[in-house]
Amino acid sequence: MTGRLTPPPGGEVESVTTRVLASRRYRHVDPALVERLAAEETPKAKNLADVEKRTKRRLHQIFGAYTGQPDYTKLLLNLTAAWQTGDEAEIRAACREAMAAHASTRERLAVLDEFYERVFAITGIPTSIVDIAAGLNPLAVPWMQLGTDTRYVAYDIDSQMLGFVDGALELFGVPHRAETRDIVSDPPQDTCDVALLLKSVPCLDQQDPAASARIIHTIRARQVVVTFPTRSLGGHAKGMAQNYRTRFESLLAELGSGFALAGEVELANELVFVIDRDAGREMRDANEMAH
Repeated sequence: MTGRLTPPPGGEVESVTTRVLASRRYRHVDPALVERLAAEETPKAKNLADVEKRTKRRLHQIFGAYTGQPDYTKLLLNLTAAWQTGDEAEIRAACREAMAAHASTRERLAVLDEFYERVFAITGIPTSIVDIAAGLNPLAVPWMQLGTDTRYVAYDIDSQMLGFVDGALELFGVPHRAETRDIVSDPPQDTCDVALLLKSVPCLDQQDPAASARIIHTIRARQVVVTFPTRSLGGHAKGMAQNYRTRFESLLAELGSGFALAGEVELANELVFVIDRDAGREMRDANEMAH
């Protein structure tokens, strides 16, 4: 039998989804994401084995390349032990150890002492944060200087990693929720002061070039912090800063007149842009009043 598979009524996709989720590497990934990727790859594939291979390749591109298989139980025990000392230096050291388990947060460790200080100088200290494609970024809470009532919501695709994040935020005493979700097909609709979309646009673009704008439109955030890496995972610049600055400009154009650039920060390895939804609305309202 030759030829490509046609989009199935469910059987082929379900079979591939089950096989991928049974693998050690991807067993904790959100099933909705695996199912979507399998469905997208099925019409392109020669057979079921090819669908599985293609699905795993895409999972590696958007997830597997950024994190190994850390011992989250051990990391939480270490963090708990540090927390019980009450020593800020020990707590931060344990958080740094944990964040080093994910490439995105590992790259930010060198500038962590100034990252949120400079970002929140633009946004103000938020009373509610939604961290979209959070990874291990919630472990940066000790650097954020948040109020005791600040609510933190974290979304990602790995339930095991989010279980660790949930335990860490519980330890920190931060009101929170940690939820697995395929944000491409089901963008968050939370209301918050600040939404974080840190170094995630390139991964979203690999899945759906319209996804980033759709997510920012859907989230009811006063401000959105969007960042881009300026070096590859291998440490090479390759003109990435200029390329991603151009990508941000196109993203802002996609968002339309209801959004405006509130400020930007350039740090080692990362470009940071703050999008102000209120400012964009105020500009539009002022123009309408003028006419």
